[in-house]
Formats: sequence, structure tokens, C-alpha cells
Amino acid sequence: MDNRDDATVVAAVQQGDVEAFASLLDRHLPAIHAFIALKLPVPHLVDELAHETFVFAYRNIHQFTAGTSLRTWLRAIAANKVRAEVERYCREQSNRLGYAEHRLIELATAQPDEDAEHEIEAMRKCLEQVPHHARELLTLKYHDDLSADEMAQRLSRSVPWVRTTLFRIREQLRACIEARLAGDQP
Repeated sequence: MDNRDDATVVAAVQQGDVEAFASLLDRHLPAIHAFIALKLPVPHLVDELAHETFVFAYRNIHQFTAGTSLRTWLRAIAANKVRAEVERYCREQSNRLGYAEHRLIELATAQPDEDAEHEIEAMRKCLEQVPHHARELLTLKYHDDLSADEMAQRLSRSVPWVRTTLFRIREQLRACIEARLAGDQP
């Protein structure tokens, strides 16, 4: 445990002592984590934004002004990360709603598309062939709209396993659908 005060440790980091930053992380991470959790109570985002806060602080430690509170500086960085995440989420939601509205108008005014009906039927038949465990992953992803982290936690699997398995399932579905549309499968 580093017993030096923040100012001394920051000065050491600013002079190139990379190891000294670990003591700042140990000292301030719980408070910053709690600060973010109060502003944005989404567990995976809290961890991600806390991490981003300390990465930013490390990369910009030379901008820290001696004689000021390090915790206040870290909280300001965290607040900016939270604000940026909320703005990104709002933009994404607005884009989704705009797209959904556009698709509804398009579907309401469009003539039935025979090709689309064939594609949908091919997809249905291919989905029927997907094993139960794979169908469960697809349901969690596309029906329940869970992230890979949430899916991994729910299934007691690793995030890379979830992502890799989903990739493989989608590739198999794509190949099956293309084969059915090409007339290679009944």
C-alpha cells in the first residue's frame, strides 16, 4: 500500500513512474465506481465507464493541476463519460425510432413482395433446423435484446463463447437461407 498523498503520487506518475498509478487506481476506484453507479445504474456500463475514466486520467495525467483534488478531477472525467454515454444512448434510441417509423410507413405503403415472402419462408425453415441451445441464444439476443455480457452471465458462459457461437449460428443460418433461395434445399 502506497502511503504517499495523492499529490506526491501524481507527481511521480507525471515523471514517468507508471507503477505509481496503480495506487491511485486502488485508492479512488471504489468512489468513482459508486459515483458512476449513482448517475447511471447499468452494471456493465458502470464498470466500462469507470475503466474509461481511469484510462483517460492516466493518458492525461500531465493536465492535472497540482494543489487541486484528484478525486474531484476524476469525478469530472467520470461525469463527462456518463454524459457522453447518455447522449450516445439517446441518439441511438432516436435513430432506432426513426428507422422503425420509416419501416412501418414503407411496409404500410408497399405492395407485397414475393421475394421477401420467399426469404421469410426460407428463414422460418432454417430456424426450425437450429438446435434448441442455439435457438435460446438467438432468442436472448434478438427477442430479449440482451448484450453479450448479459447473455454470458445468464448462461454461465464466457463473453467470447457467446460472441463466437452467435457468429457461427448466424453464418449457418445465412448459408441455409441462401441455399434454400437458390433452390438447393426443399
